[in-house]
Amino acid sequence: MIVIDKARYVEIGRRIREIPLEKPCSSYEWEELVQKLCVSADDKLHDIGLRELEILRQKCPNCPVFRSC
Repeated sequence: MIVIDKARYVEIGRRIREIPLEKPCSSYEWEELVQKLCVSADDKLHDIGLRELEILRQKCPNCPVFRSC
């Protein structure tokens, strides 16, 4: 049985809502959160991280920070 820490998902949702939508690629906090999601052991968070990483790569294809992910 998988135990879901709902507080963890609530915190992630809160952080995501705090990030301004007009320039998510320029937000270091957003980039850092996406990188943490990508290396998460939680499959759902990992998948979210990969989806958001792909969006960031499309917005900023030459950003070196996304090449190592």
